[in-house]
Amino acid sequence: MDPVGSDALYGSRPRPDTVDVGAARLTLAEARSRLDSAVAGLPDVDADEAMATPEILLLLVGAVRAKERLDELEALRDVLGDRG
Repeated sequence: MDPVGSDALYGSRPRPDTVDVGAARLTLAEARSRLDSAVAGLPDVDADEAMATPEILLLLVGAVRAKERLDELEALRDVLGDRG
């Protein structure tokens, strides 16, 4: 029996690792959406040349961090899922 996923431990509540992964996915989706909107608002200059604003760089860093966090949580979930 897997004590981490036990119904006796969590009852009808979702497991904490599941909630964290879901929240991380939502955070990543929101970060990507904000980045897409900001990039879409750039002036249409030559497609190969564009200047990233500080705001876009911050949004990009935020999206990268959100993806890293999601990857970490999914890896942790996979490890915890393998116990038992």
